[in-house]
Amino acid sequence: MVKPKSHSKKTKSRGVDFKKYRRKVGRKLPPPKNATNTEIKSKAIVLPEQSIAAEKAGLAVSKKGLTLKEILQQTSHHNAKVRKDALLGIKDILGTHPAELKLHKLAVIEKLRERIGDDDKLVRETLYQLFKSVIFPGCSKDNQGPLVSLLMAYIFNAMAHLAMDVRLMAFKFFDLVLQFYPTSFTSYAEKVLLNYESILRKNQFLEDRSKLKNILAGLVRCLSLLPCKERDQSADTNDIPDHDILHAFEPEVSRDPIGLRDISNQLKDLLPILVSCFRDFMPMVYGNAQLDLQSCDCMQFILQSIDIIARFFVDGICESEHDPQIIVNQLISPMTLKKLWDVYPLHMVHHSSGKDDDRIFMLNTIITKIFLQLRNWVHPPSVLLDKFLEFIESSLATKIQSGKVFHERHLLPMIPYTPKLVMQISGSWRSRILEAFTVVFKNSNPASSMKLACILAIEEMLAPERKSLYLDVNDPTLMDYQIAWIQDLPSLLILLDEKNPLCTKAVLRLLLCVGKTAPVNSRFSQEFDTTQYSLRDFFSRRVENAICYGPFIKLAADIQELAICCLYYFSFVDSLLLQSLISCCLCVDLQPFLVFRMLEVLQSAYRAGHIQVADYTSFHVTFLSRFEVYPEKVLPAIKYDGKSNGKTFKHVTSIICTCLSQLGDDSLVMEMLEKIIVDHICGDTPMDNKCAFLRLLITLDSKPSRLSDQSFVNIGRVLPQYMINAVTNVGEDDQGSTSVIIVKRRRYYLLPSFHLIHQNKRLLNLVLNVMGSWVSDVSPSLVSHHIHTSVDRTATICAIASVLLNMYKESRMRRTLLTSKTEMESILHNLLKLLSTEGSNLTLEERHKIQRSYDQLRAIVDNGALRQP
Repeated sequence: MVKPKSHSKKTKSRGVDFKKYRRKVGRKLPPPKNATNTEIKSKAIVLPEQSIAAEKAGLAVSKKGLTLKEILQQTSHHNAKVRKDALLGIKDILGTHPAELKLHKLAVIEKLRERIGDDDKLVRETLYQLFKSVIFPGCSKDNQGPLVSLLMAYIFNAMAHLAMDVRLMAFKFFDLVLQFYPTSFTSYAEKVLLNYESILRKNQFLEDRSKLKNILAGLVRCLSLLPCKERDQSADTNDIPDHDILHAFEPEVSRDPIGLRDISNQLKDLLPILVSCFRDFMPMVYGNAQLDLQSCDCMQFILQSIDIIARFFVDGICESEHDPQIIVNQLISPMTLKKLWDVYPLHMVHHSSGKDDDRIFMLNTIITKIFLQLRNWVHPPSVLLDKFLEFIESSLATKIQSGKVFHERHLLPMIPYTPKLVMQISGSWRSRILEAFTVVFKNSNPASSMKLACILAIEEMLAPERKSLYLDVNDPTLMDYQIAWIQDLPSLLILLDEKNPLCTKAVLRLLLCVGKTAPVNSRFSQEFDTTQYSLRDFFSRRVENAICYGPFIKLAADIQELAICCLYYFSFVDSLLLQSLISCCLCVDLQPFLVFRMLEVLQSAYRAGHIQVADYTSFHVTFLSRFEVYPEKVLPAIKYDGKSNGKTFKHVTSIICTCLSQLGDDSLVMEMLEKIIVDHICGDTPMDNKCAFLRLLITLDSKPSRLSDQSFVNIGRVLPQYMINAVTNVGEDDQGSTSVIIVKRRRYYLLPSFHLIHQNKRLLNLVLNVMGSWVSDVSPSLVSHHIHTSVDRTATICAIASVLLNMYKESRMRRTLLTSKTEMESILHNLLKLLSTEGSNLTLEERHKIQRSYDQLRAIVDNGALRQP
């Protein structure tokens, strides 16, 4: 059966909005037709070098490769660690390349100053170390004005910061500035002291003493830069360092003066704050707690600050024209001082150790010094004065004998106030203080600062104004101590040797002051005269056959001159002291001008009647005979380092001739010295010394000569040989000398003999006869008395001719020489005889020299023109 066909249903065609695709799972979807193509196509570009590297070529960079400009920018980074690393990088680059700091110092400081008030402690500390170790040392020689002014605005800003640590660091920074630029304090003193007053008034440091210690140490440094009249006067007049200085800090350079009105108000307000701060430590002193080192240091700095303020006020009071008492009441409150005096003397209540006792002693000495400064103005009651006097006596008498350097160092500031204290007190207290002071003077080390301070104090107690000695007839005890001090001075000079020139100078200045101001025939003048017996060893002494020089030779010239000046004021000069002085004058280490100065002082002492005639003449004659002349460019001068003292001896000879010619009556002086002088001329004396005695002889002699016949005979025997030595030996060792210089030197030696011959014709005849005998029979053993071994016949004849030629050149001697024609003819006859009889034994050169000498002498006799050789 056929199935019926199904009827297909035709669907109506409809439009499609979105064609739907069936996608297989895992296949990537194609991009939409409206998608934007984001592909980027590029090609590599090869550059020869990078631009950043090119910019840094030739620049100084740090270990991280950063330049100074880049590191400075990082110091303002918000991260504290980055700022710290930047500061370390600057330290690295400036340490490696110091020139960078020289070129950019102001720019570097201008950028770094922003970190003074940084919030981070490590950043501030790193900045502090950077300035301390690199920047300030590198800029210390530059102009300080611009550098300091860049910093001070930010330092003052940090001093007013709310955070206490920032404020403390600001004070620390200012202290660092003062260490390198102390003169800058004068420009900012008023504002700085106001900030110190502000931070100390709040009293926030009782729990953290280390911070208070740093603040007080900076304050002491600032105050120590205030002008000090005593220090300035000491530096200007005495050339001795100030004996009244702080132990913590010492002023480093001179400063411009600060007026009292400029900062007196700040110091006045600061003083009670310091006293109050000091009293805050009293519970620790009088309680059961131990006195730790930091607390002791804080108390020391507080007292030192008070001490400087008091000294500043005292200097201002002394310079003021107004009533001192009114100024004191305006500047220093009595109640403020009373708070300080009430706790004196400090002492530990509980059982204390040796260190605690030393610390308390140190604090008491500072308080005592403050009291001694203000004593003239505050008028303390007798009870308070007794407390201080008792402490001073016990400290001076006992502590110095302990031998501790600590005790001596802290007793030292009290010594300069002893003279005024002694003059102002009386009765038993005066003798007790004097005894304690004398113990210190005798027991202190000779080379110590304590000994120097004691000498200066003694000088003030002996002659307060250096015009006259202080004599209290109502108190013989004081005079006994004064005499005892003078007796110790000579031995002290010997003990000092050259260890402490300042102390030696002070001792000699004190002796000179005593010699100048001591009344005639007083105990002081007698004691001063006695000191010369001990002073002999200070100059020199003889040990067996050797001379041992004392400290005098090794001291500086200005100190040596002080010692020489003291000689004038002895009412009599002992002969043994003169012998010591001669040894010093003959020492090659003594400078010539000091030798001349000693001769001048001794001449003045003789004129004043302080030296006997015999001792005075013996000193000068011994000086001339023992002086050793060492010329230049000869072998003996090697041990004298090539130096020559020939000119010195010529000057000494001139001075001695002048001194001895002024002794008195010439005939009496000649009679007294004739034998001594002639003996030295005729003896085995070096030519220079013989020349000196010849000059002395013609100075004392007159025309006609007063020489005895025996003296003429003795001189006539040695004078020809002396003149021959003068023309043969002088100049031949000076290879570099010109002929003019040699002629002058020979004339210096010949001239005194010519003057002596001119005064007596008989001596000329005697000399010519001796020369004539030498021409006829020249002895081969004829030797020079100076440095040569022998003179042959021809050389002797030429020397005789040279002597006579030099004599003829002198206008005064020409007529005298021509009057002795008989003797001259005899010499010519002997020369002709020598040429005729021994001519065959002579060489051609010798015959030529003898013939030339004959012709020259013949020209003299015939009064013809001289023919130059």
